[in-house]
Amino acid sequence: MRLGGDMRPNMGTTINKIACATNGRKLNSASHTLFKCVYRRYRP
Repeated sequence: MRLGGDMRPNMGTTINKIACATNGRKLNSASHTLFKCVYRRYRP
């Protein structure tokens, strides 16, 4: 899952940790909302 190429490196690491934690499972609605909020927050 990639949320744009202009993300800050530490934010990318956090995304990777979340992705690893949820690997093999569907993201629940709370996680999906989190990703949407993070995506909006870190867009230029």
